[in-house]
Amino acid sequence: MEIGIFQLLPAPEALSDREVIEQALWEVDCAEAGGFGSVWITEHHLSSFGLVGAPSVYAAAVAQRTQRVRIGYAIAVLPLHHPLRLAEEIAWVGHLSRGRLLVGVGPGFSPYEFGAFGVPLAERHARLEEGSAILRAALSGEPFSYAGRFWNVPPVTLRPRPFQGCAPPFLRASSSVESLREAARDGVPVMFGLASTAQIAERIAAYRACAADLGRPAAEIDRQVAEFRVLRRVVVAAGEDDALADARQALRWEARTARRVHRAAGDAGVAGNETGGTSGAAKLADGSDPADGVEAVDAADAADAAEVAGGLVGTPREVLRELATLRALGIRHVIAWLNYGDLAFAKVRRSMEMLRDQVLPALAAEEPLDPAAAPADLASAGRMDRSTSRSRSTSA
Repeated sequence: MEIGIFQLLPAPEALSDREVIEQALWEVDCAEAGGFGSVWITEHHLSSFGLVGAPSVYAAAVAQRTQRVRIGYAIAVLPLHHPLRLAEEIAWVGHLSRGRLLVGVGPGFSPYEFGAFGVPLAERHARLEEGSAILRAALSGEPFSYAGRFWNVPPVTLRPRPFQGCAPPFLRASSSVESLREAARDGVPVMFGLASTAQIAERIAAYRACAADLGRPAAEIDRQVAEFRVLRRVVVAAGEDDALADARQALRWEARTARRVHRAAGDAGVAGNETGGTSGAAKLADGSDPADGVEAVDAADAADAAEVAGGLVGTPREVLRELATLRALGIRHVIAWLNYGDLAFAKVRRSMEMLRDQVLPALAAEEPLDPAAAPADLASAGRMDRSTSRSRSTSA
């Protein structure tokens, strides 16, 4: 099982933006040297919720700073980009990384961010579909043109052409049966947000069914599922109680910030003003409702790390146990969200170093597992779910 890291770059009030960026680059260096498999960059704009408003620029910096880790967009909010310009940026990062690039795309969710760029939020899914078609055509390296509802492209050929003449692997953020169908139709792997293990099991089963209905061979479906990515909040400590306390505190800051920033246009007057306003469409970085994390961790009967939505929270042994449940579903790639909310950087470092020193070596020693070998009851119903059975979450 490969473990990557997820980078949102939240900016708590006590830190300067420069400090946030330097800390993120430390994480990149640790991932490169410490055996992590990938660095995943998310996209948010114009607030302290997350500083990576120019994901291709940051990806290019990561590419030049590293030689081994893969670099992923998680996700590029395609409706906020001209897809032809994004294709140029992706081609450049592909060359700078010498082919280590993965591209996750999704519709986005933030009324504030869409309002800032003058893009109607209601058009996000239609723009994602049209933008994806242009992006794929451009990254084929062949001449193409396109006439659509949102964008028209005259006959052009992308330059530089994609590294080694082919597009990087694509993934699609998914939080609904419809998005699973679209991913199965396009033959692309899926990126899951902070869904529970039970929900992931159900969605994998739905993807398999959709792909089988399209006539895809079972072996091909297995290969696609083995390329799925799952996002998990990760806090590792010597004691489970310490890890859980840290995770709860960080979630409270993130939820408060999400409510302030990602509200619907018209809440508190001026859409796009980061101050004031608490209602409406607040979301966390993967598109889930802040209540999914905060209500769970504030519940009176919250007994253990299982109450942190999408969490791998606890000792290294407990983290390994939760990873094993994902592995049994055929999941081979987990993205560790280590730096979220206002978690002190010393605690981010502690978690990353404990993963490096105690979790990654144990994963490397595991025997390979056939993706098709997940127990039938788990793959279909997720009955082994322990981590977040009472939570719900969706991807951006």
